Amino acid sequence: MVKKLGLAFLLAVVALLAVMSVRAARMPSLQPPAEAGVDLTVDAEGAAHRLAGAVRFPTISHERVEDTDTSAFLGLHAYLAENYPLLHAELHRETVADLSLLYAWAGSEPDLPPVVLMGHIDVVPVVPGTEGDWIHPPFSGAVVDGEIWGRGALDDKVSVMAILEAVEALVAEGYRPRRTVYLAFGHDEEVGGVRGAAGIAALLEERGAEPYALVLDEGGAVVHGVIPGIEAPVALVGIAEKGYVNIELVVDGPGGHSSTPPAQTNIGILAAAIARLEADPFPARFAGAARRLFDYVAPEMPFTHRLAFANLWLTEPLVTRMLIGSPQTAAMVRTTTAVTMVDGGVKANVLPITARALVNHRILPGETRETVLERVQRVVADERVTVAIAGEE
Repeated sequence: MVKKLGLAFLLAVVALLAVMSVRAARMPSLQPPAEAGVDLTVDAEGAAHRLAGAVRFPTISHERVEDTDTSAFLGLHAYLAENYPLLHAELHRETVADLSLLYAWAGSEPDLPPVVLMGHIDVVPVVPGTEGDWIHPPFSGAVVDGEIWGRGALDDKVSVMAILEAVEALVAEGYRPRRTVYLAFGHDEEVGGVRGAAGIAALLEERGAEPYALVLDEGGAVVHGVIPGIEAPVALVGIAEKGYVNIELVVDGPGGHSSTPPAQTNIGILAAAIARLEADPFPARFAGAARRLFDYVAPEMPFTHRLAFANLWLTEPLVTRMLIGSPQTAAMVRTTTAVTMVDGGVKANVLPITARALVNHRILPGETRETVLERVQRVVADERVTVAIAGEE
């Protein structure tokens, strides 16, 4: 009887592996056929130096509007006008919220839904005191060994300049789009885009530009070695985007002298709350845009990987566990938790009256700011710690 059961179990395992193997072998490639692109002559060296020149403008966005160096933004505006003369002669340019740019390229069939190409011209600040840690200064725009150095070289002046390079080249060839094309470049994306991108969107809506045929933002990249099992470059096309919420943790209590400390200071209480958050990340969910991505790349993987992705009905827990093993792929399947700012104390021998931390969460589609807040409160689980959405009373 035992032998029969063992044989039946073995046969069942073999049958299961056979079914899984057939499903993996039959996974069809979903890669679209490559079509010939427009043959444009690209001045690669000139484009690189124009991007480097744009990087040299310290267009830093700040939480407080009054801290913005408007001269840097206006200088960049003038630089773009000087370096893309054909584009500026053909397209209509206007500023939005004083520092953002909106270009309109009139189409030959203006009744068609328009296309919006987006980017942003602002960059994040450099941490004070770290300027000397850079191989090349952060706003040098140094071009060394085929690489461009500086804030914005990747995020996101490269996108802005690439769009401008393409349009300048097309205008030079006498090309005119059928649809109207808008180029929308915000100036405060790094602090939420509440004036730039939001202002541009409101303006286009007011003018009746909706519905759009396509809105292309900065998201996505061509990555190497990020997708498990894929050595070839993978173009990530963004079809969804995470939102974010900043959660503030605050501990208030009596101060005093460090010579007679309590068992746990306000900073200690805060640190324990942070440790609980980091030890209990949001649950992973392999669904939505992330799952669609792997629908397309899984057929290009080695057979062992295809075996897992072709049989998610059985292997989804294993696949999800594999994805959360890397920060890059973990961010695809869960709401992330990042403690980015901590503040507390004024002197080495004085107990802090207040300790505060800011925790940035990038929200997986399907979650909300409210559900994130609720979970953080539940994980912190300490009445001594006030947990609230930053900036909201």
